[in-house]
Amino acid sequence: MLALDLDGRIAIVTGGSKGIGLAAARALAAAGASVALIGRDARALEAAVGDIGADKALALVHDLSLPGSETAVVQETQARFGRVDLLVNAAGASGGGDFLTLPDAVWQQSFELKVMATIRMIRALLPLMLAQGWGRVVSIAGNSALHNNAAMLPGAMANTTLIALTKGLSDRHAGEGVLLNCISPGPTLTQRLSDVIDGVAAGEGISRAAAEARLLAQTPTRRFCTPQDVARVVLFLCSPLTRNISGINLTVDGGATR
Repeated sequence: MLALDLDGRIAIVTGGSKGIGLAAARALAAAGASVALIGRDARALEAAVGDIGADKALALVHDLSLPGSETAVVQETQARFGRVDLLVNAAGASGGGDFLTLPDAVWQQSFELKVMATIRMIRALLPLMLAQGWGRVVSIAGNSALHNNAAMLPGAMANTTLIALTKGLSDRHAGEGVLLNCISPGPTLTQRLSDVIDGVAAGEGISRAAAEARLLAQTPTRRFCTPQDVARVVLFLCSPLTRNISGINLTVDGGATR
């Protein structure tokens, strides 16, 4: 039987109110972990806690793009659960558009929430994980990092940075019991993907079905990921099964990456 038991482990999941983050929190809780869900939407977070169970989950409303929020997150999680063993970085989405007209604010917003928030969260938790001799960090870095697209450069560059950050830190700390890995999902069935498909259809004057079919045609499995597909891989990388897996970037994109 696969050893996916996480009883007694404590996880922080950023972007935990929806999409991949929420699915990951549910998967970790189902495996026995207690979870602190971080996000900016108080109502969505409370609904998630109600779904998972107030005995196993904690809602923390914070904007991780603001320096200092990471310290509050760690302190509040420790106050409730006593320790932190797992960190899942799932917060952040990036805008896109024509490179020559894309304003600085789009680049800055992408890096503040996707990159700097992840850096700050890892920096806040790494000393604690090293002191206890055990920790797992899983960062979601969409597969735009692996596919060149001039209209998606803010996200592609942010995701590439997360992969580099993960590899560098994993090489430094894997021998001390802290393993860091990345997951690169392909297009995933969330509201954001639906909005992207609508935008392509409107921008090119084609039907929504045609826009969706074009995107699916790039995926050998001919199916989009679901948040649950990605959450299962998060659970795997946080489990005792992966004690010798460190510094990888695992694609979950139906074979789209070449």
